[in-house]
Amino acid sequence: MQFSFLHEVDITLWVLLAISTGLVFFLHKIIADEKWYQVLLIIRSVVLLTFIILLLNPIVNLSGESEKKLNWAIFVDNSASIKYHQTPSIHAIQSGIQTFVNHLSEKNISYDLYQFSDTIQKVKRPNIDGNGVTTNLGMVSEKIKQIESELAGVVIFSDGLITEGKNPIKDFQQLDVPVNTVGIGTGIELVDVAIQSVDVPTVVLKGDGVNVNVTVQSMGKVSDRLSVSLYTNRELLGSKHIRLSGLGSKKEINFRFRPKDIGKQNYEVRISSVEDEINIQNNRQQFNILVLKDRYKVALLTGSPNKNTAVLKRVLKQNPRIQIDHFIRKNETLFRPAIKTFWETPYELIIFDNYPIKPLSSNFVRILGKKVLSNQAAVFLISGPNQSNASLKGITSIFGITVQDTTVEKKSVFWDYSGEKLVHESESPPLIHNIYIKGRSNSSDTLAITEDDWPLWLRHQQRNIRSMVWTSPGLNTLYYYEQKLSQVGAFSTIWKTSISWLLKTGGEHENYFRLNKNRFQQGEMVHIAGNQPFEKQVSENNNVIISVYDNDNEILTRDILFNIEEQRWMGGFRAPSPGEYNYSIHFDPNLDPIQTGTFQILESQIELNQVYLNKKFLTMISNESKGQFNHWDVRDSLLVNMHPKVRREFKANIIKLNQSKFLIFIMILLLCIEWIIRRRRGLY
Repeated sequence: MQFSFLHEVDITLWVLLAISTGLVFFLHKIIADEKWYQVLLIIRSVVLLTFIILLLNPIVNLSGESEKKLNWAIFVDNSASIKYHQTPSIHAIQSGIQTFVNHLSEKNISYDLYQFSDTIQKVKRPNIDGNGVTTNLGMVSEKIKQIESELAGVVIFSDGLITEGKNPIKDFQQLDVPVNTVGIGTGIELVDVAIQSVDVPTVVLKGDGVNVNVTVQSMGKVSDRLSVSLYTNRELLGSKHIRLSGLGSKKEINFRFRPKDIGKQNYEVRISSVEDEINIQNNRQQFNILVLKDRYKVALLTGSPNKNTAVLKRVLKQNPRIQIDHFIRKNETLFRPAIKTFWETPYELIIFDNYPIKPLSSNFVRILGKKVLSNQAAVFLISGPNQSNASLKGITSIFGITVQDTTVEKKSVFWDYSGEKLVHESESPPLIHNIYIKGRSNSSDTLAITEDDWPLWLRHQQRNIRSMVWTSPGLNTLYYYEQKLSQVGAFSTIWKTSISWLLKTGGEHENYFRLNKNRFQQGEMVHIAGNQPFEKQVSENNNVIISVYDNDNEILTRDILFNIEEQRWMGGFRAPSPGEYNYSIHFDPNLDPIQTGTFQILESQIELNQVYLNKKFLTMISNESKGQFNHWDVRDSLLVNMHPKVRREFKANIIKLNQSKFLIFIMILLLCIEWIIRRRRGLY
């Protein structure tokens, strides 16, 4: 420690100090009996002397030398690929790392142990299980840069395969500490062929050609000739032969076909396997397409015009994709227009409005049944005021129902939905119930039920034929009640649900968004795309959200943005841990989802697809940082050049006393003590 002044001491200061010292000594002599006054004199002298010294700007130089022990940083790869190496096995890696760090402890070498994959974790002892999703060596280089000043050197145990993040070579070049690498595995790459993605429209019109673009990726040494096939159910739609080159290369295959049926159609792409392939689960991918018609022909058969008739015609005409033919019964055999047109025209939907009023002849029912089967038409019975159970005699089999004998009088009854409430109870006024039915089989589904436990709204499907029955003549009551509410109510909900199901349109937004496949690898990017072919204007400012759920727990939420160039919605997220997941797509978190679905996550094949030793990359890391590369079998040779290291540090600290808060505090404290003593002695 050294003490010095920044200002020189002149003769004037010495004279003042001499006079002050003499004065203090004289006062001390003449007041020797007054002890309290001597205390005041000492305090005042100390304060004045301190002020005089501070005027000279004194400084204190504190300097010293110390030693700091440097640690070795040991990074161990714990990604999924580690446990798939045939040699060394994951158990051999676990015990080998433990033996290596034990040798460091024996040599009194300080070290910090880290395990890394897609994250880095500092651990006290090795726990290698290969549960990491991906390998990110870029994070390792960033971590080394953060603690570089505290390191004696670095050792990285890895197979050198980067499956996520940036290439860290430039970062390793800038390090001032040697980075030694130990290679795990052999240079023989495992073989795998996988369907990387399936790009296909989400919604198409029947008769339009559909383009399916399949991307196939091949890993390892693959030179086989394989077949890629497209199936719907068990029917082969097309097959192409390709030759793959392996080494991570990708190849695109295109199919084109025309859907034959409307509704949601399921398809599957299959690729043949190769010899010694490590994973064949990714050789198949399923997808579906919603096939719609640009125009739907609907027949409305009215037995006797009633209050429902005008409502039905109005809402049918509001749908621009529906072409309606209305047939009104004049007597038992005569319709206007002629019923002949009905028999000759194919329809997708036949609506029975207050029809039949009387039981139909067996011949009429037989011909009607044949027409429904030949047209694959849906049928919708909407009860009218002139109908009863007796009216349906002979026609019930077409709707998949059975009538029930009952003496219940026609009266207004309260009702509710059988499953999830679609609207609030206040928007469901009581209705008159005049037809009493039950579903014929397990294929029948009761959607709404009265307070007397009778089905009010029932649907049935047998093979491709869909039917629906509404058993109250008060459908118009719901319509006009909704008009008074000036908002969506029970009528719109029931009508839209019925028409979309019967015409197999599946709802306004169903299936307009699609994941690029239905089975993913842990850590793989999941891409989602969507379009709306019947939307005339799409605003890029709209916000679409996808939420992913594990059971009922929401695990992530991402935005799906509109790509102006592609004219489609696009988004993505990284696949979580293995398991079955649900997802929902909505415009607002507070609104009901517009689409739901499921997908499957398999164990990370991103790592599994690349299981070999990338010796070239690890050697490059060591050479750029002045370290050395060693194979796993000779890892202990690194210990020869690893020794305890310390860094000598010289520290110098300059303290300016006139800036010392502690010294100022002491002076203020002394002045306060002086003031207290003077006040008690009556000296003001």
